[in-house]
Amino acid sequence: MAENHRPNPAFEKESIIMQHGIFALLVGTLNNQIQVKYQSIKGSPFDSHDVIMSVFLVALFIYATASVAEVMLRAREATYYTLVGNLRLFASALAAILLLAILAPILGCVISVVWACLFLGVAYESSREMSNILSQLTSKLHDMLSRLIARVRSRKEEPNQPRV
Repeated sequence: MAENHRPNPAFEKESIIMQHGIFALLVGTLNNQIQVKYQSIKGSPFDSHDVIMSVFLVALFIYATASVAEVMLRAREATYYTLVGNLRLFASALAAILLLAILAPILGCVISVVWACLFLGVAYESSREMSNILSQLTSKLHDMLSRLIARVRSRKEEPNQPRV
């Protein structure tokens, strides 16, 4: 498999830093708009949009976890950091879309449909890389279990030595 992999400019360090900044600016702006909207309404977004806010928190957690995993994979020079980067990008987009859905439900729904189509497209393209990762993981687990079983068998076959 001598595929010619060119680095994706979206996953260069400078681009990733800019993406984090844009996400922070977007979420901060949407959060401020939600605060202004709910300042005049009694209650909070958690009261009227509990499911959306719960999914938002999960997306935010996935974003943070994927960001850390991406940095770790880049530090190890692993080739699969782009998969985690895609996960980070889609989690951040989902988080922003969910906040937008609180402010403008129709616009949020339309953009979420576009997001879902893009997500399915990238997931389909990434399936080969995912199957490669899973096969490597399966192979390593099999090797580890084989060594563990061999070690257990070798201990059983050793004669018991008297303790001195």
